[in-house]
Amino acid sequence: MTNRGDVQPLKQRVQAEVDRLAPELLATSRFLHANPELAYEEYRAAERLTAILEQQGFAVTRGVAGLPTAFTARTGSGKPRVAFLAEYDALPGLGHACGHNLIGTASLGAALAVKAILDAVPGEVLVVGCPAEEKGGGKIPLVEAGVFAGTDAAMLVHPSNRTEMVKLALGMREITVEFFGKASHAAASPEQGINALDAVVLGYTAISALRQQVRSDARIHGIITHGGQAPNIIPDYAAARFYVRALDLAYLEDLCRRVMACFEAAAQATGCRVKISPAGKDYHPYKPVYALADLFQRNLESLGERVDQGPVDRELGSTDVGNVSQVVPTIQPMLQISPREVTCHMAAFADAAISDAGQRGMLLAAKAMAMTAVDLLAESSALPRVTSEFRSHPSP
Repeated sequence: MTNRGDVQPLKQRVQAEVDRLAPELLATSRFLHANPELAYEEYRAAERLTAILEQQGFAVTRGVAGLPTAFTARTGSGKPRVAFLAEYDALPGLGHACGHNLIGTASLGAALAVKAILDAVPGEVLVVGCPAEEKGGGKIPLVEAGVFAGTDAAMLVHPSNRTEMVKLALGMREITVEFFGKASHAAASPEQGINALDAVVLGYTAISALRQQVRSDARIHGIITHGGQAPNIIPDYAAARFYVRALDLAYLEDLCRRVMACFEAAAQATGCRVKISPAGKDYHPYKPVYALADLFQRNLESLGERVDQGPVDRELGSTDVGNVSQVVPTIQPMLQISPREVTCHMAAFADAAISDAGQRGMLLAAKAMAMTAVDLLAESSALPRVTSEFRSHPSP
């Protein structure tokens, strides 16, 4: 490996490679945007990305972890191994209002650029095609299948309305609650009924009271998905879906226990039978690695982009990137492509994801990720700092 000064020619090479590839990257981003596909249905997106990677000499494996639209693509050999995460699913009714057309293409561009310098440094580039980030937690089965085993660092860049290097993410568990009662005529014979809707409402009300007694980083929110068939029939079935979120898994587990107690108490009060089921796998909190984020920030700023870092623990959501971050040092910086008043999951953000600002951000992200990979592959002290920080903070 080299010292910091010696990596600059390599960084210039990866920047030039992104510029050379820009027409194909821009066309790919526009293709994904024009052909939005929902979770686990991203066949055209996955085929477009894997076709390009194969043309560029990557060894592609499709259908990874039993997911038809997941893939891996590899080039190079030895250590370190740097992974770029490609997301490409869209939102129902809104298309790419989270900018995944930019995420997938930026990771593609970064990987292709780093491949161009593997003649000068040892190492392996891994692209992981990650379906279903918006719904379904597609990265979770990839983690469980060992896709990231042996990987030294992973990264992706998320478009946003603010350029920030670190944003925490909440762990999350989704639960489905069903109450089973007894139908009866609501006017003629109410005493013969057992009201499942009453049980849902009681549980919902109990959770509203519980919210006052939880930590400020926790969130509990949900909807009633089934409340009955007609006003004159006492509902014999009612159901709800809830998300429970927290910044650490131990507190998430405790909070879920308390939420379940609310519904169990509602069942006892109404005489209903209750069934509480987890819906999918837990999303884990995001584990930050500031040493890796600092590398990315220096590279991004060298390209002329200004960082506007806000509090890392405010305005948080959940992402399956958190699960990846528990097994490999991972960053997901945010790059501004829209005005502050335009946020992800708004129709206007889908417009931003195909705008000149969005396309510029995608190319910047590709360059900054590729330059950060150069640091990890070629600069002798970079990866040890990242690894040391990651290991010093145990996963929850």
